[in-house]
Amino acid sequence: MKEQKKITPRKIWNEYLLGEDYHQQIGLHETVKKNEQFYNGEQWEGVNAPDLEKPVINIFKRAVTYMESQIVSDDVGICLEPFGKSEKTSEVCDLLNEQIERAFEITKAKSKNREIIRDAAITGDGVLYAWFDPEKGKDGEIELEVIDNEKVIFRNPFEREIQKQRSIIIVKRMMLDDVKDLARENGLSEEEIDSIQPEDRADYSGERKDIGRSLVTVLLRFWKEDGVVWFSESTEDVFIRKPTKTAAKIYHIAWMPWEKRKDSYHGAAVMTPYIQNQIYVNKMWALAMVYSSKMAWPQRFYDATKIRGNLTNKVGQAIGVAGDPKTAIWFDSPAGNMSAQVLELVDKTIHYTRESLGVTDAALGEVKPENTSAIIAAAEQTAAPLIFQKLGNHQLWEDLVHIFVDIIREMYGLREIYREVKLPDGTREKQKMNFDFSAIDYDSFDIKVNIGSASYWSQLMQVQTMDSFFKNGIIDDALIYLEHVPEGYVSGKEELIRDLKAKRKKDEALSTAGQNVSTGMKGGAQK
Repeated sequence: MKEQKKITPRKIWNEYLLGEDYHQQIGLHETVKKNEQFYNGEQWEGVNAPDLEKPVINIFKRAVTYMESQIVSDDVGICLEPFGKSEKTSEVCDLLNEQIERAFEITKAKSKNREIIRDAAITGDGVLYAWFDPEKGKDGEIELEVIDNEKVIFRNPFEREIQKQRSIIIVKRMMLDDVKDLARENGLSEEEIDSIQPEDRADYSGERKDIGRSLVTVLLRFWKEDGVVWFSESTEDVFIRKPTKTAAKIYHIAWMPWEKRKDSYHGAAVMTPYIQNQIYVNKMWALAMVYSSKMAWPQRFYDATKIRGNLTNKVGQAIGVAGDPKTAIWFDSPAGNMSAQVLELVDKTIHYTRESLGVTDAALGEVKPENTSAIIAAAEQTAAPLIFQKLGNHQLWEDLVHIFVDIIREMYGLREIYREVKLPDGTREKQKMNFDFSAIDYDSFDIKVNIGSASYWSQLMQVQTMDSFFKNGIIDDALIYLEHVPEGYVSGKEELIRDLKAKRKKDEALSTAGQNVSTGMKGGAQK
């Protein structure tokens, strides 16, 4: 029997509970919650010490921010090429390149990539989920959402390859009223709608038991059948959206673990092993503050047989004594100095923790390079520890491109696009046209996705090269020069190109008219 015919909300719920049991076994919820708190500086949560100062020297904030900045310092360049090149397949890849770049801009994919890297460093995994929203824009657009790793459940938790999974569940915590409205939109009866009740779960890092939100767990389940992806939405006992067949051939989920763990689809967070180091630093600093506040002032001892009443330190107050006031009445005992080893050990703990995280003094700019070679060497050394994370991020982008291509094939259909076309005079310009994306035979050719760094410096090098070609006469056409300069380096580039084309056409028309006049005059003279 087909899976869509035998699957029930209860079976999906039991599958969800099995996934949650695995998360509990590996301590995922606790790890995510604690790491998020420590990254945000909430490092004394749950500590009952009302008389103790609670300082925070946040090691992780600067370290993770540095790692994030290193990975995203180079923009990602994406290019689709067919394995078997022909004029037709190359045109299709050029078209897909344009549409994917447009989709990245609309979905703010590059901005969300920074959030993905942050999540991967703190929680162990960065997760993106893409889908098509038919109500967005004129013809519908691709949507992209960042998902918490603790809200994604693989059927086989020991297999990290997404496309090999028999099924995947995305857990959504929705307000009760929103779930009921969604159920009505999908034609559920009032009896079924009334059976939907909130659950008081507080396992997820963003939820608290002391704040009632009337949240309902909705399970968005995907599975593959007959080579295509199916999906359903359900609560514990009710289908919000019954099993539905799509035209997608792959799961639309992209995954980036920070460090891969053996036999687990969840990665290891960079922060987790060093939480105790952070706790130690905070505790020692707090005790040092207590010591300094209590022992900073000398202790005063006085002769109680001579002082009448309690001695105070009010300025200018007369003090009555019994006996000769010239004899010793009191003395101040200097406070003992705190051991210097305490702060030295705190400094070393911070230093070695940063070193273990791969955030060296050179990386943080605390080492002064002596020459150009030293600057290059320092840059290479600081980037080296994060090379595997960069490659993992590139793999996420490659997976995302394949997902976008799958959505374009499945949902775009006939739509209005702008394409750059070559004119008879050899120039190129963008023209509006209708194109049917469903007519592309996607299965007739394989697409190769090239992912790499497209940094500011490589673009600047391209501008300098074009300047050199133009200056030395290798390129003598301003149109060719402008068309090859990267976007953003010449203000009003499109308008300049259009004006130059118009001027060229005008000059050619005048030249043609002049030649015709000249030919006519010569013909008249011959007569």
